[in-house]
Amino acid sequence: MLKARLTIPTALAALALAAPAAQADPPRRAEPQAQRTVEVQILGLNETHGQLLPLRRDGRPAGGAATLAAYLQREEAENRRTLILDSGDFMQGPPISSFFEGASTVEAFNAIGVDSVAVGNHEFDYGQEALQARIQEAEFPFLAANVRDAQTGEQPEGIRPYVIERLRGVKVGVIGVGNPDTKNVTLPAATEGLEFLDLEASAEAVNDAVAELRRRKVQTIVVAAHQGLTAPGEGDLAELVRGLSREVDLVLGGHIPLEFNTEINEIPVVQPYGNTRGYADAVLTVDRKTKDVVASDVQTDATFVDAIEPDREVAAIVERYQQQLREALSKVAGETRSAITRTRDAESEMGNFVTDAMRTHLQGVDFAFTNAGGLRADIDAGPITLEEIYTVLPFNNTLVTMDLTGAQVRQVLEEGAGSRYGVVQVSGLRWAYDADAPFGGRVTRVTLPGGTPIDPNATYRIATNNFMASGGDQFTTLKQGRNVVDTGVNLVDTVVGLLERSSPVDPQAEGRLTIE
Repeated sequence: MLKARLTIPTALAALALAAPAAQADPPRRAEPQAQRTVEVQILGLNETHGQLLPLRRDGRPAGGAATLAAYLQREEAENRRTLILDSGDFMQGPPISSFFEGASTVEAFNAIGVDSVAVGNHEFDYGQEALQARIQEAEFPFLAANVRDAQTGEQPEGIRPYVIERLRGVKVGVIGVGNPDTKNVTLPAATEGLEFLDLEASAEAVNDAVAELRRRKVQTIVVAAHQGLTAPGEGDLAELVRGLSREVDLVLGGHIPLEFNTEINEIPVVQPYGNTRGYADAVLTVDRKTKDVVASDVQTDATFVDAIEPDREVAAIVERYQQQLREALSKVAGETRSAITRTRDAESEMGNFVTDAMRTHLQGVDFAFTNAGGLRADIDAGPITLEEIYTVLPFNNTLVTMDLTGAQVRQVLEEGAGSRYGVVQVSGLRWAYDADAPFGGRVTRVTLPGGTPIDPNATYRIATNNFMASGGDQFTTLKQGRNVVDTGVNLVDTVVGLLERSSPVDPQAEGRLTIE
């Protein structure tokens, strides 16, 4: 196993360990440390993203639900007081999860024995009705103290701010935190009627929950947050933690699948590797009398497939869904002569491939736009199955057409010029932007493929996806389009249509975008 350890003893724990080794007092004069304290183990998961099948880590097969289950069960066998927590975005990802709208992952989590999950932004991808169905199926609570009903200010149905777990005499409060950016990265209809507090207000909501837990005599408090670290002490999670009460004993990070183990605001913060390829293992030592946490031993571990026997029950659940998926999506839709890859930071083969499919699916469309973050996988050279296409486009987005002026087209490109959400992918035009220019003046030219500048006063018919059309990823100009038509056509079907017309394909990055 790979281990990164952070140990934080407090003065009480250090004092208890400082007694001379040669002391010969009778046992009744000094109660053994093991009887004065008790250990509580927190096993944390990050960015699970429905990854029920193994991937790779450090060149070795790693992760998958059955492998993860075996590791967590081994940990639980060694410590009778254990909680398994997930920090959100656990049920959307590859087709084995997305095709079943997360039901497969919920069933796997039930079998693994997950105790609670924070509500991530992708939990809303299939809409609130589907989310409520998953909540009903789950044998664990969904937590988010910073998600409110916009009308009443109360917690939404099925989502709690916290849960109190009782572990053989120790009460542990687990507070969930959702992603404040959820409305920007999710279809508006999927979050209609909900409010997601910003980071500052989210910290206040956590602190309110902490105060309530303390009134309920809960001293051991863990926060599972769907915000992440981009480096030790950096990222939205770091900002959140700096605003938290120091009564919080541990923070489990999420949203970013990178591994960190650090301390912020004198609070241990751990963010394990994502996609089931790792987990956090935090042991909190609790004083039996005061119920305070007196020491923390935190590490991150890897889940290598070749180092443990997978759990048979979970493996059977995964195989059952795999069989259903094979029956539904094994059909070969076409072929590519070369690998189709993606990037968030520039023009990509995948971006060109998907936007070409969108633009050519209907007659009369001049340009097509899609967001880089909506392209979730690469495709290897060779036959392309329906399963691979669903892996690239897992969000069930539909094709939307509308009219925009040339000036509005330029503004859409401005909004997609190296924003925090990535570079917009295009078909039917060429453009350039200055990466050093301020927002509002980044786009330097926009032309038709032959080099003719687009007319700012002309009207163009464009195609996009329903997420962007509703302002997702802050493409606000698309909300100004006229003659808007949501065709109801899934983007997967546009790609299948392109393959039926043109297979084998060979998409290339061909200079549609120049970054100056």
